[in-house]
Amino acid sequence: MADITFSGLATGMDTDSIVKQTMEIERRPIARLEKQKESEATRLNAFKQFDALLNDLRETVSSMHITSEVRQSSVNISESAPFTATSKGAGSGSYDVAVIQLAQVQKSVASGVSSTTEAILGEGTFKIGGTTINVGEGSNSLLGLQEAINAVADQTGVKASIINDGSGTTPYRLVLTGQDATTDFTVVADLNGVEFGFEQVRPAQQAIVKVDGIEIRSDSNTLTGALPGVELHLNSVSEKVSPESSEHRISLINIQPDTSSLKEKVQGFVDSYNAVMDWISAGYDEFGASRPSAAEIEDGKEDVLSHLVRGDSSINGVKRQLQSLLSTQINAGGEFSVLSQLGISTQRDGSLNINESTLDKALETGFDDVVSLLAGSGTEPGVMKHFNSALLKVTSVSSGLYADKKESYNKALKDIDSQVVRMEMLMEKREATMRAQFGTLELLVSSMNSQSNFLTQQMEFMSKMLTGGK
Repeated sequence: MADITFSGLATGMDTDSIVKQTMEIERRPIARLEKQKESEATRLNAFKQFDALLNDLRETVSSMHITSEVRQSSVNISESAPFTATSKGAGSGSYDVAVIQLAQVQKSVASGVSSTTEAILGEGTFKIGGTTINVGEGSNSLLGLQEAINAVADQTGVKASIINDGSGTTPYRLVLTGQDATTDFTVVADLNGVEFGFEQVRPAQQAIVKVDGIEIRSDSNTLTGALPGVELHLNSVSEKVSPESSEHRISLINIQPDTSSLKEKVQGFVDSYNAVMDWISAGYDEFGASRPSAAEIEDGKEDVLSHLVRGDSSINGVKRQLQSLLSTQINAGGEFSVLSQLGISTQRDGSLNINESTLDKALETGFDDVVSLLAGSGTEPGVMKHFNSALLKVTSVSSGLYADKKESYNKALKDIDSQVVRMEMLMEKREATMRAQFGTLELLVSSMNSQSNFLTQQMEFMSKMLTGGK
């Protein structure tokens, strides 16, 4: 229930209004502190926007500092080739490829039995290569033997499964499969007279591919080392030149630089870089920016909050660092050593511009040298490696620019809150003191009024006595 205050009963003054208006003046320092909190929060939001743009630039750069990600190639293969191919940073070249045989694992299939759960295998031993499995109670059903085989699969390299071939009264068959193309195994079942034989339906064998006449073997139908930077996926065996011939038909792989893909990456870098510089420039009137309204700032509009941090040394430091990296000299042994040789130039406001004809010519005539400039060569890092390292530091969630500003903001916020708490306590005491003083004044005036009334009455009485009541 709210307190009921009767003010000015004796003095006639609106003391409650006087106290409230006085306290509004007294509380102005607190209002300024609350306004400072809002300003600090908005300023931190500006650094958050800037950090987001730096992270966008870092992501763009991170896809350009590794050679395999920069040297994109288009792979063209002969029609109806028995394989597919993908580039993993492959250099230019053409290759003749013939698939002689596919890699496959050994499969051996047992004769059929009537049940998977009945103990129909008797007792004895089951040998896979040099590993012996004792067959007895618990393992003399088809399921039991399957579990026993799989329990030692790490030793034998062989796993067991059961299929139902849907035939007659003995449809259940145990299938043994080697783990890879090098796993070649034999099976011997000695089950005290119980017939349980195996047929090898597919032998283990490596893939064989001829590249420019050189025979290459692989344990898998995916070849990653046969061609530099090319991954081959074998699907079938190459056709024979003729039914009588032992020669296989040759398919052609042609690898060409994907200049359009790399140009797109360079454009992406320039766009992300310009977004950072445009945000910084938006805070300065000399670059055509207009001062934002309070409503625009409150909405957190892009390129508006930068006004709040214009001139900040940390942001200017990042700007200078990025601009310095643009002119980094790279000694990768290629034709190009700086980004400006690719047609990338800096404008007055710090943003970048691309001369497309210069970039196109560099990509067309010196693709590998462009790759070396961007991603480096051997132990020499490329320019994007330098950008990536710098941006990783400045965007670090623990020690980067935004992390540092956020820590400072939290400290400032804590200090302001402490000041507000102390001042609120003083305001409560100040208001209580004022109300007590006005209360004392009211009592004093009331007492004086009472005395005045009493004296007035006495004077009137004495007057009447002196005049005889006339």
